Amino acid sequence: MTSEDSELTTQLAALGRTKAYVEVGKLLSEQEDDVVYKLVEDDLSSTDAGTGALTLTLIKGSSALAESGHTSGSSVLGTVCSACVGQICEDSADPETQKWTAISDTLLQVLPQLGPRSIIDIAFRVLAELKTSGTLPTPLASFLPMLLDTLGTIGSVEITSEDVSAVAAEDDVRVTRTGSELKAYWIESACSYKWHAQALVRVCALLRELVLTEAQVERVASRVQRQMECIELMELPAMVYQLLLLSRHGSKRNIVSGIFTFFDNMEKQLKDAHSDDERKRWRELGDIEGTIMLHISYGIKQDFELGDALIAFAKESSDSLSSFSFACLLSLARIHRFEDNVTVLLRTQLLRSMHDEDMRVGMVWVRPYLLESGSDAQELLHAVVERSSYGWDQVTQSLIQLCLNTMDYTARRNTYSPVACTQARQTCTRVLQTAFATHEFVRGEIVDQIMNRVVFQTESHMHFLDLLQLLVANDVDAVRPYSTKIIDALDSISVMSSRTLEGLVRAIAPLFLDDVQFRSSLILVLRKILFAHGVDERRVALSGLFVLISCAAQSLDCEAGQRQSNVRLAVLLEVLGLLRRCLTQQPEIRKAAYDQLSTLLDEPFARNNAALLSTLHGIFQTEFMKYQADRSHDSPINFQLCVSPTTHKVTMPVASFMQCFAKLTLALESSSTLGPSGSESPSSIWTDVCTRFSRAQMEDFELDANGDFALDSPSGVRNNNTARLVIGCIDAAIEYELCSTTNTNPALVVELFSKFQRFSDVLCTRCVDERKKRVIGGASELSHMTLPTTLNVLELVLSDPRRMDNPDHALNCAPHDHTWFVAHTSGVSLWAANTAFVRHLLEIALARVTERAGMCEEPTHRVLHLAYIAYSGALAACARPLESGILDLPANLAKRSAKARSILYVAAESLVACTSVLQSRGKLDLLHVAVMRPQLMLFAPNDDPPTIDALLDAQYASALITGLRNTSEQMLAQKPVMAREATTVLTSLHAMCVQLSRTGNCCSNEGARAVIYKTMNETARWAFSLVGGELPGDANLLRNITMVLTSCQPFLQPETVFARPPLQLTFVSVPVDVRMDDYELGTLSRLIGSICTASRLLTNIEADPNETDEDEPNLGIFTARTIPALVTVLAAWFKAELHQVDWASTQLRRMSASELAERPENDAEDLVMSIQVERRVCGRIHSLSQLLLQLLSTVMPTQAATDQVIRMFHDLHRSFAHLTRTKLQCVQVPITESYIDCLSLICSTLNTHAHSMIIDKYGALVGSADTENPKKKTKLTSSKSAGKSHVLRNSTLVSSLVYQMELTEKYVGMVAAKHKTPLAHYLKRSLARDFRIERDRLHDPLQDTEGNSLDEESADTTMLMLDSPPPDMLDD
Repeated sequence: MTSEDSELTTQLAALGRTKAYVEVGKLLSEQEDDVVYKLVEDDLSSTDAGTGALTLTLIKGSSALAESGHTSGSSVLGTVCSACVGQICEDSADPETQKWTAISDTLLQVLPQLGPRSIIDIAFRVLAELKTSGTLPTPLASFLPMLLDTLGTIGSVEITSEDVSAVAAEDDVRVTRTGSELKAYWIESACSYKWHAQALVRVCALLRELVLTEAQVERVASRVQRQMECIELMELPAMVYQLLLLSRHGSKRNIVSGIFTFFDNMEKQLKDAHSDDERKRWRELGDIEGTIMLHISYGIKQDFELGDALIAFAKESSDSLSSFSFACLLSLARIHRFEDNVTVLLRTQLLRSMHDEDMRVGMVWVRPYLLESGSDAQELLHAVVERSSYGWDQVTQSLIQLCLNTMDYTARRNTYSPVACTQARQTCTRVLQTAFATHEFVRGEIVDQIMNRVVFQTESHMHFLDLLQLLVANDVDAVRPYSTKIIDALDSISVMSSRTLEGLVRAIAPLFLDDVQFRSSLILVLRKILFAHGVDERRVALSGLFVLISCAAQSLDCEAGQRQSNVRLAVLLEVLGLLRRCLTQQPEIRKAAYDQLSTLLDEPFARNNAALLSTLHGIFQTEFMKYQADRSHDSPINFQLCVSPTTHKVTMPVASFMQCFAKLTLALESSSTLGPSGSESPSSIWTDVCTRFSRAQMEDFELDANGDFALDSPSGVRNNNTARLVIGCIDAAIEYELCSTTNTNPALVVELFSKFQRFSDVLCTRCVDERKKRVIGGASELSHMTLPTTLNVLELVLSDPRRMDNPDHALNCAPHDHTWFVAHTSGVSLWAANTAFVRHLLEIALARVTERAGMCEEPTHRVLHLAYIAYSGALAACARPLESGILDLPANLAKRSAKARSILYVAAESLVACTSVLQSRGKLDLLHVAVMRPQLMLFAPNDDPPTIDALLDAQYASALITGLRNTSEQMLAQKPVMAREATTVLTSLHAMCVQLSRTGNCCSNEGARAVIYKTMNETARWAFSLVGGELPGDANLLRNITMVLTSCQPFLQPETVFARPPLQLTFVSVPVDVRMDDYELGTLSRLIGSICTASRLLTNIEADPNETDEDEPNLGIFTARTIPALVTVLAAWFKAELHQVDWASTQLRRMSASELAERPENDAEDLVMSIQVERRVCGRIHSLSQLLLQLLSTVMPTQAATDQVIRMFHDLHRSFAHLTRTKLQCVQVPITESYIDCLSLICSTLNTHAHSMIIDKYGALVGSADTENPKKKTKLTSSKSAGKSHVLRNSTLVSSLVYQMELTEKYVGMVAAKHKTPLAHYLKRSLARDFRIERDRLHDPLQDTEGNSLDEESADTTMLMLDSPPPDMLDD
């Protein structure tokens, strides 16, 4: 420092100490700029105490000079500030931050006094520093945003290249720029420079503090997002937070999209980690993402519009969501404002992905043109659950609520397929299991939510009981701390159904066995309800009690320690003591107890439990002695003690008691715990009972075959109740003799059955109600025999020839090997020869399956066993005819009765019932394995089904379908004797075809697909050949044949269509083959042609000679009764096909204008795929329209058939309108020739024929009056209200059609205007003119009633309100 500078510094310091700041400014104005720069540099670079004081004095002096109005004040202030900023940029790394903070604050105070030139100079001085070092001075963090915002307010300024460091203007050229332009250039330049890694957050914080335009925000956000790829993982949360703060200026959608895209790419790179470093980085990424979710959640709480942008992004990219974006949405759901919207969005995404997958697999005709979905919702859920254990734990509660909500939603009726709902429910169950095992803080909430649904009996409560059972089975110790929640819910047992209580008790059984306090609470609640006032409440509690007995007995059957076995034995004895008290209550309770106890004794673990059997033996032995009749009487039971002499009601349900006693005796015999035989042993008692019942007559029970059994008289009630008890006891004796291993007397069973049959016939014939109608439908309703007993006997009397001939059969294993089976089958030949007895057993088995099909109480393995017996023992015999064409049936199957149903018919009904039950449980895929390849594990309690190779599974299913097809064909050959049997078999064949069709569509094994295709193709051609044969005119038979044909018709396409893989991962342009629909729908087209020809004959209309076919089928089977049934089946198939068309229309790629702008010029995959899908959809609609054209061109013989055709046309218009509306949202898909062909056919040709059919329909109403004598009143068979309903129904049907046609025309007009293509000339029929119905010119059947007519108000309701949509179309 020179002496002059030192003197100047001393002078300025002295003026500063006296606060003579104006003089300081004047002194500075006299100095050169270099001197001022030198003073500031020397002061700020000094290491002495008080560094920066002189600089502050200079700033204050120049500011005071500017305030005084001096002409050079602003210039001096600018020079000082520029020198300060320059020195800060050079020495900002100085650790003495207090000095820089004071100077920065002072600069901020004098910023409004700076001139435009000074502001520009300072701003671009900082920009030069950013360009050079890649960083910004920390002390200027608060000053720089204000400086740049002030720069943006400057007006026009003439600048040169020197003013902006040779970047704002050309060399040696003066230009005029505004402050906003300079600010925009500053920001653009800052975004184009390279930023130092340690200064990223600082630069981002500076930029987001500025007042930015929408374009500038997008530019800054894009720069920050690119910079995120170059930093460490630990720096990402801070960068994302700066982006979230930047989004307050706008462009929220793009910022959110950029954040998610960045993390999606990172997950894709690290997802398949193999090395230890990659796995470590993957875990670190999860922790970082968890922190970012917290930042996003906090940012959304501060700015709700950011949450709206996040939801909008999720809706737009729902098909490509990643696990991170999915977790962010779950984090957003924790905010109350967005909870419902996010939950519905994610639930819809989960269900729609599964529904789309199900639809895509099943639609062969459009599948080659579609790609696999972008994201799998199941994988997303599992990924979130897996990573919630580290980093993502804040989304766990929202994930739990999503799963609970989804399970509730899928239990209700919705628009998604049952397969998708089942898959979603199973996925949510697995997620809840994993979350319960991983996170302790959500366990209480999960248990609480489950119990709330159980208490309030919601539609999904049974699914939640299954979940509770899984949770308890997986880790009972994890559930035990929350047992108080379950105990609190037990107070609502009295309002639960039996099924609910059984499921609840079965779920908490492990807690009951191990937790003393919980066990005491549950038994206390059950004891209280067992002695409640209401009988229904006691029945419910009794169901829960038997579940406890079953679980306790089953636990003793398992291996356990001595101490644990003693505890469980004590529990069993305690529960049995409570049961003993129940057996002393009212007859209704005792009967329910006996019935459930009888079911319990069918289980192997109960028959092997000595403690249970010995306790029950003492109870039943004592009870039997009370009602045992003297041996001098032929009746072994004193039935007078069982019926009240005054009220004639049953006081002792002795029939249920004897059945349970028989099961108990059989269990004692098999377990060898019966003790020494004697006169009072259970076996000897039953030997005496069976013998005496076989000799007894009705008079021995004080009954008369010609007596009074009516329910409207006291004597009839007494005789009826006594007869029921007698029949029940005989049935128990039959069941005992059938299952007894000590007393084998087949003749005695036949004698007992003859008594049972005779008594049952009398009671069924003579038991009538007050209206003289029979109350009992058949003898099977009077039987208490259980399904296991009937299955064991039916397996012998309807023996499988394959098992009989093959010693190595899978079922021929110890102890029931081939020798045992042959011997026992020969031993029961007397039973097998008795057709009535075999039919009775089949009817009992059928009743047991059907009466509990809705409750799902019969185990699946028993249903499979019955299906195996029904097919292999009866129906399979019909597939083996002799050379003469006569069926080679066994003697018992060949016998037919004029009144009773044949064994074959009951066997076919049993197979249909088993098919229905298995289909409702989602286990129909086990049927063909059980029937064609039976195994012991299929007919025994087993939760894990056997694993079978895909090719073998397809072969077994094809063999069963072939067998059912041959059986039906041979039955039809015996027409009309076996028409009913064939009709029933076709029902099972249809169910199996539907199942195999789905299996073939999603099968990836080429050999299995080939087998399935061959079988289904043959079945479709066979079904069509039947329609042209000489069949009886049976509506049900033809309907079932048509159902089989429609289920197999997709397989009429060439085999090459099914040779392709089910799904494509990459886009492949596949040429659209217009002949595919001709292959597939050709048989249905010929069938519809036959229906139309027969309809013309029935309506006395001559057929067109040009439409005659050389292979004209037998039209005698098409009658006025069969045609409506066939048209109904075709309408259902038509609606299902249009449902597939609607879904395929939604697969057109919908791209917004922004997406189209960002798409590369040569990227046309989406457009080509959309055009191909649209051409295929239009081709499908055109083919379906051609089928409908045949029906619309024909006058149907009945009103019902006409209504179905009009509904089909209505559905067709709705699907075409849906396609047209989809084209409006697909801006890149042009109007194709295929679309114009459909438009011309539907809106021109079909509309014309529909108009004629509607006129003919209402003309039929006019013709219902007597045309020869118009004054004569028509005699109506229905009431006045029925006639009114008929008119309203017709009015609604037509008005709905016309309204749908109006919508179609509306969308067609919008598409034409959007693409600037004239399409109006294809709309040949005017809705306003041609479809206007003149109500006054129509005949009103209500006016023909006897002197009465509708009042004015009622008449107005019959008008066709075409100006407003009908009620059933509002949802569209």
